[in-house]
Amino acid sequence: MKKLVSNQISPNFTLADSLYAVGQIFIPNSQKAVEHYHGIFAKYLGTENFFLTNAVRTGLAEIIKTANPSKEKKVGIPAFICAVVATPFLKANYQIEWLDTDKNGVIALEEFTKKADQLSVIVVPHIFGQEAPLKEIYKIAREQNILVIEDNAHHFDLQDKSPLHCDVRIISFGREKVFSCVSGGAIVWNKNSKFFTNKTFKLEKASKGWTIRHAIQPLIFAISIPWWHWGGKVIPYLASRIGLLPKAVTNLEKKGQEDFPLYTLPVTQQKILLHKFQKADKIISHRKKIADAWKKTLTKLFPEAEIIVPENAFRVILKTKRKPVVDRAKQLGFNLHEWDGIPISPLGTDLAKFSYSSKQCPEAERFAQNYVTFPTNIRTSLKDIEIFEKLWSK
Repeated sequence: MKKLVSNQISPNFTLADSLYAVGQIFIPNSQKAVEHYHGIFAKYLGTENFFLTNAVRTGLAEIIKTANPSKEKKVGIPAFICAVVATPFLKANYQIEWLDTDKNGVIALEEFTKKADQLSVIVVPHIFGQEAPLKEIYKIAREQNILVIEDNAHHFDLQDKSPLHCDVRIISFGREKVFSCVSGGAIVWNKNSKFFTNKTFKLEKASKGWTIRHAIQPLIFAISIPWWHWGGKVIPYLASRIGLLPKAVTNLEKKGQEDFPLYTLPVTQQKILLHKFQKADKIISHRKKIADAWKKTLTKLFPEAEIIVPENAFRVILKTKRKPVVDRAKQLGFNLHEWDGIPISPLGTDLAKFSYSSKQCPEAERFAQNYVTFPTNIRTSLKDIEIFEKLWSK
């Protein structure tokens, strides 16, 4: 049977995970429960200085309110990024300074250094698990009074308890991240940062409807994915039409407008996330095993191409012309669609609304057209890689 293999379509939930998620729906979102799980997460995160939100863009909005960086200067964001990283700043009337990347889509230190005197904030993501030059950026930023936000959406290690090289870290627990509760995030602030001496993070509790919709999403996909190529995709389509399946990025967000409810992370989603944390060793071990297998296969199939395997094996990155590989892979049942081959994703983002113009960041645009990511998630097996090699070779 032809199987869907994907980076994006509910990659982190097996059927068992999905049933567990549904089972957490009726847990009360009480203050007592919130305090109980705060203590548990503090042990995993290695600090009491954190706040759980329903998404990273919620966390960014809270950071802006708390740190209140100067609007006389701009917010530096590398031009290979998801649009929702920029929308909270646009809503708060900050101007974005788009920074070019290196040849692998990671923020370029030289670009930051060149534009540092124009910035009051810098966002530093580790694209697809590749480590950014964070320590070097933080050293320069402290000298110039720049707020450093480390974006750990693709690079989050529960074993890493080393000191922060930033003022604040944001961690995403979205649907396709290292650990997922479908939608969630964390703010982890540096207690030694002058920007967070008087932190005040306070948000409303999520509605029951929001909580339920995000808890049942994995089950909708778990039912439909095995039959994806035989009509199974109709199930999430219909669920989306009736409002049961929220979009990862809304149409308004693609136009630079904030369009996401700002909530604390419900206890239901905290339980789902904790379940993933408890299986962290197994999840990471699986990723590394699958990454090794992909590297061997891709070396055979693309002997001239560069293959990048980040230390955390979040993705395997093949440096090659994107479109022909993605198109052919889709015919074989492998959905390698991710970030759409454009610098500010997803497809349909109105770049003018984000003050980005074509050729503004040439390295980021070049990388966007010349990479393909291969999945290492728990839905991807060694057998899938064998099938890919066999089908591709034909």
